Amino acid sequence: MNFKPDEKNIRSLLKSGCQFVIPRFQREYSWDKKNYQEFFEDMINNLVASSGVINDDQYFLGTMLFVGNFAEKPDKPIEVVDGQQRLTTITILFSVLSDRFRELGEDTLSKQLFNYITTTDDNGEKVRVLQSKSSYPYFVYYIQDREKQIPTVPSTEEENCIQETYEFFLQQTAENSLKKLLKKRTGDDIVNSLSYVDILKALRDQVLDCTFISIAAADKDQANRIFAILNAKGKRLAYIDLIKNKIFEILKDGVSGTFAEESWNDIKMTLNSSSETVGMATFFRHYWISKYKKCNASMLYDSFNKTIHPNESSYRNFLEDFLLNSKNYMKITNPKREDYDNRREYFWLVQSLNTLNKTFNVVQTRIALLALYDIKGRNLVSTDQFKKAILAIENFHFAFTAVCSMRTNNLEKIYSRFAIALRKCTNKSEASKIIDEKLIVPLGKLYPSYDVFSAKFKELFFTKKRGSSKC
Repeated sequence: MNFKPDEKNIRSLLKSGCQFVIPRFQREYSWDKKNYQEFFEDMINNLVASSGVINDDQYFLGTMLFVGNFAEKPDKPIEVVDGQQRLTTITILFSVLSDRFRELGEDTLSKQLFNYITTTDDNGEKVRVLQSKSSYPYFVYYIQDREKQIPTVPSTEEENCIQETYEFFLQQTAENSLKKLLKKRTGDDIVNSLSYVDILKALRDQVLDCTFISIAAADKDQANRIFAILNAKGKRLAYIDLIKNKIFEILKDGVSGTFAEESWNDIKMTLNSSSETVGMATFFRHYWISKYKKCNASMLYDSFNKTIHPNESSYRNFLEDFLLNSKNYMKITNPKREDYDNRREYFWLVQSLNTLNKTFNVVQTRIALLALYDIKGRNLVSTDQFKKAILAIENFHFAFTAVCSMRTNNLEKIYSRFAIALRKCTNKSEASKIIDEKLIVPLGKLYPSYDVFSAKFKELFFTKKRGSSKC
């Protein structure tokens, strides 16, 4: 791979004359309070105050990965592959600091700082230095407009994150709050001798002078390879970003690009459609080992690459099935009678699923249940066999989990093997056989003995306390 790492600081990056675009395949802004609070405290703790003067000190932000040529400047936008969360957070903080300067009557300082957020091109037209499609127009109105044309209320999880980050920075940069934080490090006398404006300017400079290693890849394929390497030892959820990246890279143009974006957003909305939301990573893993292969989270990206052929047709089919399964997953994890038009013949199903999720608190069952819902939707299992399988799972976990509190590492493997085999069946007779041989028989071998069950059952007592481990 031919690329050249380069040391930069935030000032030179945002003043480079380039526009930075967050591509569709990137995850939305998702930093929580722990993340942006840590960033803010790092900035404050790096300030050095003495003799009535406050200065910033060097701080390293890590590595950022881009696609594009910085020398081309406005001619072609630079894509942000790794660094979105940090750049978005910095943009939000600069918006807050600009507002603070303006409140203090320091309009020149406010405008100068805002040039790092929104600048002008050679024609005098406004250009947003950081452009994100997923958060448009909320991010533009709420953060990148000095007049703060605030829309109604946040309508997405990302918009909530943006607003919460802004409100946090606004609170922390109030004069009393800011000086209180500084006093913890430098003492009352030193801080009291500093003006509020000077502290804000020092905080601004601290962020602008932050350094990082910039890696500019020549094309998206190279960037993806570098990104995979950089994230090989990253966070547990990194595989989700890598998979999304891969899909959106293939389905990037025209109708396919729109389809990919809309499908992914529909999946996210589905998983967040209930009061009890489900994380994309949790759902993906259960879906994957229910249909393709049992593997650890760390191996999911590699498994995806080896299993799903990287072309438009394969990825479109994958997303369609992924969306369908997300709807089934929510019916499994948050069952309601309304899901079945309040039909009495499904009351037992809602009760069983609620028992598995809320009373027994087991999640491995979702692997098997996803497959059962799949073949039920394809009319490859009779109603009696469908009910037989689910009640078998419920009865097993009543004895194994609820009464005896037993644990085993084999359950996920059993459910995965059953689910994968069940999804491949072609008729009801075959499905019935798989339910017996790959679900009921293996679970039967794990049942506690009569003596163990009897002893544990006698230890139970009734309680009205919600969420109790006892019946």
